[in-house]
Amino acid sequence: MLSFGGHSNLDIQTSLKKACTADTAAPKRKHVRACIVYTWDHKSSREFWHCLKLLPIQSNDTQVFKTLIVIHKVLQEGHPTCLIGGYKNISWLESLSRFSNNSATGDYTRPIKDYVFYLEQKLRFHHDHRGFNGMFEYEEYVSLRTVSDPNEGFESIMDLLSLQDSLDNLQRVIFSSIRHTPESECVISSLVPIIADDHSLERSF
Repeated sequence: MLSFGGHSNLDIQTSLKKACTADTAAPKRKHVRACIVYTWDHKSSREFWHCLKLLPIQSNDTQVFKTLIVIHKVLQEGHPTCLIGGYKNISWLESLSRFSNNSATGDYTRPIKDYVFYLEQKLRFHHDHRGFNGMFEYEEYVSLRTVSDPNEGFESIMDLLSLQDSLDNLQRVIFSSIRHTPESECVISSLVPIIADDHSLERSF
């Protein structure tokens, strides 16, 4: 899909560091985009997940939250292997919800916990329904796998509904966490990938 050459491991390390800084600004699109392009360029997410786990983010809630936003966007737009790599790293992802420090710039405890839970649910869904891409586009899924078994189609719909419930809950938590201060920029920015998933999920029914 994307064809860009010359992206090294150092590039993805730098992009992740710049995207997951400790300030309360939203992750810069150019740094997130560089991560997405890297996965397409190499047709692999191995280095993305490897470098992500090396980031010293656990002591700062803002960095943890920004990392979740970056992960979400890469799962949506990155190479299909990002979903597979994400599933393999669910236990690490889960660990992020246990490193909350109630930072001075806002209480991220609940948003982090619910965001991690949703991303886990998303990864499990994609693991069980391999034909759906990160944006829940399913036309290819339907054409590749003729759903002759009604149970399979029913199962997919039930899993999509369950996922949408988790997403709706996350949206409520995020909205309730927004304050009318500059520090809310990071929290507000998480709504971009969240709303994109919401729109895609609604379109899937």
